[in-house]
Parts: sequence; C-alpha cells; structure tokens
Amino acid sequence: MKPVIVVGGGPAGSVAAAFLARHGAPVILFEGEKFPRHHVGESLQPATFQFLDQHFGLGPAFAAPGYARKYGALYVWGESRQPWSVLFDSRLEADLPGLSEETLLAGDYERAWQVDRASFDRILLDHARGCGVDVREGVAVTAVRWDGDRAVGVSAGGHDIDAAYVLDASGQRTLVGRSLGLVEVLEDLRSTSTYAYFDGAGGVHPVLGRHAQLIVTVPEGWVWFIPISPTRTSVGVVVKERARMDLPRFLDVVRTAVPIDQGVLVNPADPLHFVRDWSYALRKTTGPGWTAIGDAAAFVDPILSGGVDFAVRGAVNAAIGVLRVLDGADEAATMGDIATRLHREFRAYLRLARYWYGNNRSTESFFWEAHEELGAESLSTPLRAFVYLTSGRYAADHSFKVFQQWQEEKMFRALGVDKSRLGQALKARKSDEPGR
Repeated sequence: MKPVIVVGGGPAGSVAAAFLARHGAPVILFEGEKFPRHHVGESLQPATFQFLDQHFGLGPAFAAPGYARKYGALYVWGESRQPWSVLFDSRLEADLPGLSEETLLAGDYERAWQVDRASFDRILLDHARGCGVDVREGVAVTAVRWDGDRAVGVSAGGHDIDAAYVLDASGQRTLVGRSLGLVEVLEDLRSTSTYAYFDGAGGVHPVLGRHAQLIVTVPEGWVWFIPISPTRTSVGVVVKERARMDLPRFLDVVRTAVPIDQGVLVNPADPLHFVRDWSYALRKTTGPGWTAIGDAAAFVDPILSGGVDFAVRGAVNAAIGVLRVLDGADEAATMGDIATRLHREFRAYLRLARYWYGNNRSTESFFWEAHEELGAESLSTPLRAFVYLTSGRYAADHSFKVFQQWQEEKMFRALGVDKSRLGQALKARKSDEPGR
C-alpha cells in the first residue's frame, strides 16, 4: 500500500501523521529541519491541550517541561486604557479578588500552557514517531509530483516517492498553495512582528503573576508579553511596517507597554527575531490527492492566539477524511466537507480579528461581537461567548462531532450495519410512537 505523505513536522503535520498511523495507515513525514528548532507562537488555547490529551494521552508530556500556566489574558485595548481580563474559567472571574497566587495554583481552574515551541513541537513529532510514522528529519520536500491535476507523490532528498495521498503541512511556505497560485493575502491584516526573549521580566497581575498573557495597544500597533517559563518571557511588537525594528526602537516601544524593566535580553549580541504575520488563506485547501492543513491552508492574525489550535483540529479532521477516502469514500465530497468546515472556522476568527482592530471600541462590544458570531447556538452571556470562541472550545466542540461521527461509522462497518438503513428504521419507529 502506498503511504500517506505528510510535508512538514510542525503541530499540524505531526498530529495528522500520528492520527493516521494510529489507525493503520502507512505514513511518511518529511521535515526539512532538525528538531528542536525555534518557532514563534507560544501562547496556546485550552482546547488544544484538552484535544491532545483526550485523543493522544499527551497531558503528562506537556506538564513535564515546566511551561508557564495560562489562565487567560489581560488586555489594554479599546477606548479605555484600563486593563481588563478574559479568564478561561468562569469561577475564576468571581474568585480572583480573594485569591493569592498560591491558592490560584493549588486550585483546579481551567487553564492552558504558554510553551517553548521548540520543545512543544518536538513532543508532538516524537509522539508521531512513536505511533509508527516514518519521520525523516532534515529532508525537505522540494516539489509535489502530479499526474494531471492529481497529486501522486513528492520529490524529497533527491528521490521521487509515490503517495496514496499528500497532506501539505509546510507552514507559511504553503508548498501546494504557492505552486498552484492559490494564496490570497488579506491586505487589511498585513503586518510584521519583531520580537525577543527576556529572562527575569516581571509579572502581569498581583494574583495571576506570570500565569497569563498581556496584550497592549501602542501607537505603532500592539505588544505581546507571554511568559513561557518561570523566568523566560516572549515579548513582541506587531506593526504594519514591512521592516524589522532596530533594537533601540524595539526597547523604547515595549518599555512603554509591558513590565520588562527587570528583564535581561536573551542572546544580547543578536536578540531580535522577525516574522511576517499577515493573514492569508488558500482559495481552495483541497484537490485531487492533496489537502493543506495548518498554516499551509490559512493563517489567522495572531491577536487571538488561534494558530496551533487551528492546526491541531484541522489536522485531525483532515486525517479522518483521508482515512475515509482510503476506505473507499468519495474523495471530493469527503475532503470538500472538511475544507468547508475549515473555511467556516477561519471566517469566524477573521471576522472577530477585524472587529478587534477597531480599537476605539468598548470592551463590552468585543463580547457582543463574539455573541453575535455564535448566534442561536449560544445561551452564554456575551463575556462567556467571547471566551467560548477565543479559547477554541467552540471550534473543538464542532470538531468532536466529526470525530464522533467517524467512530460511529467504524462501529457500524464492524457490525455490518448499513447506517442509512438504520437511520430510516429509527425514523420510522419514532413516527409509530404514541403522540407523534
């Protein structure tokens, strides 16, 4: 049997490859770099960890490296310059005024982690390898091979390898998207980030301490402050300019916004990193023999910390689709449905990100915009609707339905049950019940 080939070993590629291998598909994963490797994007959402723990048992692996806990976020954003908070756990909103940091950490409040991506991504790649994936680090895919409009394999390491299916998880390189001219940049959210790491910077709140991220608007754009360990902090400036900031200007901007006065730059001889953070999406994310996942499919503005969450959920959904196709399901319909779900989720986050950048608005208006986005599905207050959407739980709940449906299909096949006929029988039975 030809393997499924995964291009890229970041969160999307590693998770998709692991899921496929755990369910019997032969998988080869190509990653051009050797892990661990540096990557920005340290502030993650609770749904990411819940999903990875529930489906892969990785909770203990993420607790081990000493990542910073994340109970939510503090913002200086909107028409008021007073800080405001969004906490993942509704109980914490009520309890926080009476807590100490010690009692906070001893409690069972919902949280995520703020991670060092080099080690986080390595955990996911090693897990894929442990699931039976043929992981080939330091081997870059130079091209996807085609037979007409169908992807039939890749060229990597000087060899051509045939594939039953190709998953493009190549990140912002977006190998298939760029080769087919499918990338559409969203000009209104085009931005760049200059960032650095500090040791010994302060906390963000008397109780939350270093257990939350801080986001602050400045005249140039906005600044992030993300503790990723008890001592190290990621600090970055997002602007509309195309060029990297120089160090004096970078320090001038961040000192006005976040608590770095006690911090010391990591690698002071060359401390600054630079990345283009603009939002984009492929005009289509799937085609005959291929699907793009993670940043290779779309990138949402980083203000809501949704990148890894998109990657993990999209990877599992795509892997389920590929397994269905390998079992004989109609490829266009199956993968088209996966792509439609991805596009719907992307548009929801994109709408909120665009609304967010109208930063003369009131805090409450952000919450009501999230409530409107969720519509009749939500009975929450506007604040809890905002948390439900931006913590990843809204999209995760929809993804779980995909996973549950797939598990039911597997069970029905194993029992020799025709699901469509079963559905018709249940409908007929209900129509015969008294009172109907």
